[in-house]
Amino acid sequence: MSDTIQIKKDTLWKGATFVLALVVVGLLIFGGNGAPTTGNVVANPGAGAGTAPVDLSVFIDNPTLYPSIGPEDAENIVIEFSDFQCPFCAMAAGLASWTEGYKTQYGDLIESATKIQDLAKEGKLRFIYVPMSFLGEESVWAAEAAYCAHDQGKFWEMHDAIFTAHDSTENQGQYSKDKLKVIAQGLDLDMAKFNKCLDNSDHASDVSTAGAQASAAASGTPTFYVNGQKLSGSWTQLSTALGL
Repeated sequence: MSDTIQIKKDTLWKGATFVLALVVVGLLIFGGNGAPTTGNVVANPGAGAGTAPVDLSVFIDNPTLYPSIGPEDAENIVIEFSDFQCPFCAMAAGLASWTEGYKTQYGDLIESATKIQDLAKEGKLRFIYVPMSFLGEESVWAAEAAYCAHDQGKFWEMHDAIFTAHDSTENQGQYSKDKLKVIAQGLDLDMAKFNKCLDNSDHASDVSTAGAQASAAASGTPTFYVNGQKLSGSWTQLSTALGL
């Protein structure tokens, strides 16, 4: 497994050695703004750097494009910017079995997003998911699949199934459309409708729109906002911001 992950890291940061050094070594504890940045993967460097206020209303007010769980009138709102293929996003979900092996290195990241999701299920906050889909074609297909499930009221079930199926690689076929159809089985979906939606790329424009809007708020994944405060996937950071 360690060899697989090493190859994965080489793929993620190919051509970005300086960013890798900053994130994994220099910024593991403190980021450029003095906040923990455990495991951020850079996308569209320079965008959404947090130097100017970000209007998050576009993500809060559009549950069709940005599905949420938890009370709409919740006092606390958490927004996650994520890519389904991103290995650090998979670690934040903590649903794939291989993430268990990284608790020593990335313990504060593992399951942080799932902990937020569980709090939302308990009615303690509202959790919004924003797909960035910047790591390649399979990121786009995975997001499309989640939206196709969303058409049938099963976004979060598909969200969890996709991250559970994450194998620590990217663009190696794990999220091909055929495999996404297999992943969707067992979610009580009308599979004929789901398959047609995915095959026809019915939500391609939604994925594109979400990615474009997200780039104004986040330059890496996973990135979280807690009540407007930009944070990493560190559970210590997230729980502190929530007053837990």
